[in-house]
Amino acid sequence: MSLYYYKDMFKVDNLEEAKNIILTEEAQGGDHRQRWERETTYMQSLFAEGLGDLNGKTVLDFGCGIGRLSKALVEKYDCHVLGVDISPDMRRMAQDYVGSDRFSVISYEMFCALAETGSLQTDCAIAVYVLQHVYDPAHDIGLLEKAVRDKLLVLNLKHRAVPVIDSENGAKKFYLDEQPEPRADVGLLLAEHFEQQRQLELAADKISVVDKHWCRIYGKKESK
Repeated sequence: MSLYYYKDMFKVDNLEEAKNIILTEEAQGGDHRQRWERETTYMQSLFAEGLGDLNGKTVLDFGCGIGRLSKALVEKYDCHVLGVDISPDMRRMAQDYVGSDRFSVISYEMFCALAETGSLQTDCAIAVYVLQHVYDPAHDIGLLEKAVRDKLLVLNLKHRAVPVIDSENGAKKFYLDEQPEPRADVGLLLAEHFEQQRQLELAADKISVVDKHWCRIYGKKESK
């Protein structure tokens, strides 16, 4: 069996399909509709606890999807949010879903080009349920280091969940890698590029399968 990274896993035709893949059904957490309502509200409290007052700041929403958390941010704070996502379908929906002039969205390719040259600078960033899925975590975390001036909030699985397709039968799934090599270990890579400031305690009644997740706040490392 040969498995290949399948970025089209996030190709969707409508809002309901997008919501279903962003927050999949969990036996312990309910379907995507229940999780959407419960977890989106809860994430606002995590942002306040971990990132503080975001009024007047620019926030990067890395892996924004259709803008679920970007919308929560612009509704709560007088901030500007820049979304980044690999899926053209989700980017297209995000602008309408967020519905704010204080929100814009760009492609992953544009983010890479701007961050690599230092042309993109934001005050803070969030990466929620995304670094566990990316093709090259080392590359993306390195670019986040260049793009974020202050704090980065990451909510992630303790293992990788990589979107793949089976070359033999065309089956699509998230491949779980519980012991990733160092170049793909999100926690280790973040520690190389950022200074961990704190770990936020996650509420078991808010985050599905909470024991398999962590939420940490990172800051810029001091120059030596």
